[in-house]
Amino acid sequence: MNKFLPYIIASIFYLTTGSLSAQEAGSHQHYKINYHLINPGATGMDGQVIMLNYISRWNAFPGNPQTFTAGYNGMVSDKIGLGAMVVSDNLGSLNKTSGVLSYAYQINIEDTRLSIGLSTGYERYKLQASALVDQGLDPNDPVIDQAARGYDVFDAAFGVHAKLPDGFFAGVALPNLIRTRVDSDASNAKDENTLFKYFLGYAGYRMKLDEYNFDFEPSLAIRKVRHAPFQTDFNLLGYYADDQLIGGFTYTIGGGNSANVILGTRINLMTILYSYGVSFSDFQSYSNGSHEISLKFDLLREKDNDNGKKQR
Repeated sequence: MNKFLPYIIASIFYLTTGSLSAQEAGSHQHYKINYHLINPGATGMDGQVIMLNYISRWNAFPGNPQTFTAGYNGMVSDKIGLGAMVVSDNLGSLNKTSGVLSYAYQINIEDTRLSIGLSTGYERYKLQASALVDQGLDPNDPVIDQAARGYDVFDAAFGVHAKLPDGFFAGVALPNLIRTRVDSDASNAKDENTLFKYFLGYAGYRMKLDEYNFDFEPSLAIRKVRHAPFQTDFNLLGYYADDQLIGGFTYTIGGGNSANVILGTRINLMTILYSYGVSFSDFQSYSNGSHEISLKFDLLREKDNDNGKKQR
């Protein structure tokens, strides 16, 4: 039997169980630089931002999971932020393509900037037809047939993000608040009640050390998302010389525990980020870790710097 057959079978399993999703698994480590990746409430909170992101996991395996994300979020008026993301998840022969639109309304409460956001998403899961050619699989098998035809899902989320006085920030998101099949086979699908079942929460503080030209940012994030155990991130980031050097570390408790390091630099309006992560589960002995690369463009940064308003 063809050596790639196990990866095709794994792809079918992930498609039929609906487990493949970077957004659901919270796999973006660079959310600490752009909270719009995980929370619609953060839409527009950091000016006008474009972000391109690539994640590669289980790198020792052929057909390993890879995620491509392109997103934008920014203010369109004094109180309204809009955002959009396109995400492509790939596991072996399985592909999930999704589009997400987000809206946020911002208000000031004394010294606090509060943003309340909603997002809607449309996801398309599909097994590549080329994977079923000469692989010893029965194309008449109903599971394989469904995987080849794919299915569509509508998803909605809610979130709140707040910038508090003295450099504090916090947020809460409810992903998969509404989630339902919308393809032609939806009537035969098993419904899942996801209302208030999953959540993300985070809080942090950006401390400015002007005498050292250095910013120090500890933060904590917790999450319970689809097809993943409860996890807690302990994050520590440092920014030197107006973000010309960025470094940080994350330790995650849950799911076997893991560690992630991040390095980056800002060149004019563009920030380049790279992170490497390892898991402490037994599976790590069969994998050489995960990699994540981001390009972030802060389109209003020069204006913010001129006015002295740039903040977390």
